[in-house]
Amino acid sequence: MKRLIFIWILVSPLNLLSQRLYEPNFGMVLSGNFSTSHFNSENYVGRGMGSIAAYFQNPITPYSINRYLNRLDYTVEAGLSWLGFRDASSDKRFQANYIDLSLYLNYVPDKMSDDLRLFIGFRPSYLNFTQSSVLNFGVYRDLLADTQNVNEIGRLDYSGVIGVSLNMGEVASFELRYVHSFTNNTDANAFNGRPSAFEVGLRLSAIRLRDKLVKEEKSLVGDLNKKAAGTLLIMLEEPDEKLIAELVREQKVQDADFVRNLQYQTNLNIIESFRSEFDFCRVLFFMNTNAHKVGMGKFEGVFVDDKLKPKTNVDFDTNNYFIGSFIEDVSDYTNKPDYGLYLYDKNFNQLPKPFNTNANAMGIFVGGDPFNYFRRVKTSGYFPGDFRKVIKKVNGKLQMGRIPMN
Repeated sequence: MKRLIFIWILVSPLNLLSQRLYEPNFGMVLSGNFSTSHFNSENYVGRGMGSIAAYFQNPITPYSINRYLNRLDYTVEAGLSWLGFRDASSDKRFQANYIDLSLYLNYVPDKMSDDLRLFIGFRPSYLNFTQSSVLNFGVYRDLLADTQNVNEIGRLDYSGVIGVSLNMGEVASFELRYVHSFTNNTDANAFNGRPSAFEVGLRLSAIRLRDKLVKEEKSLVGDLNKKAAGTLLIMLEEPDEKLIAELVREQKVQDADFVRNLQYQTNLNIIESFRSEFDFCRVLFFMNTNAHKVGMGKFEGVFVDDKLKPKTNVDFDTNNYFIGSFIEDVSDYTNKPDYGLYLYDKNFNQLPKPFNTNANAMGIFVGGDPFNYFRRVKTSGYFPGDFRKVIKKVNGKLQMGRIPMN
């Protein structure tokens, strides 16, 4: 009876409610190795080489069923390793390539996470290449035959593995392993068998990478759909009154009128382009002289209509809006200054992709002519088609981003 009660306590569902079910995992492993051939002869010097492998990992005990028995899982790993060392006394190098099949038993001490793994394993290896080379006039040259290298293609070696794995985030984990060869018979006179080695590896999980991408995509799609139900506040530029006043002082009245009219017409072009090409969400317009109010979340009297006249009684969701403007800025996407349609959050911080991409840029040269950069006045000088083209691209990317890819 006591034995039955003890078994019931071990497998009780109450014990399992707070535990996490772990699913199978697979991916690839990139490693560097350094052979410990110097243990066999003081003349040997290890060489830094590497390996690449694919792995499959599966739980043995998916739940931590009591305070003493935590989770165990196993790993099957197939890969290709390059190992080598140098004989310092004869200036000779040895290299061998192995096809490995590694079997690991992993112990996870923490019931709440798998950030730390301790593992032990067994690794049979198939020798598929071996080569000796000797230093000749400052260059290592391969030897067609070497009596010191007694390894033969097809040789089987067996090793034991012990190591530790530490998670470095959602996708990768860092591993330190010692591979001890049971069939290493190398001595001062012969290269015979696989050398033991230390390995440093990076294990990349395809499952966790997929989950991360899916999670990010869901978050982005959710954000886009939320903003599609909100409002885009477009900031327009007032004419440069300092430049106009300077032109008036210089008695260039016609030039001053030209600057004022050009900026006015540019703003009308931007408004018309948004009305014809942008249907992602509702759009309202305000002047840059009211940017400080918008930044503080104060919207009374800041908006203008399609003719740049003050617009009153504007009702929109003040908890769901973002900001845009045709300006010159340093793009967080391209990491270079450019002129175009930049989109920002409520605090005027640039939004990430797909809100801002290279498709938002118009280039700092109007019409592709570098001399126009010195002639134009801020946003003025672009043709209406230039604004329509960019707005259409941005609208298309935002609409497309709302559609999940999976």
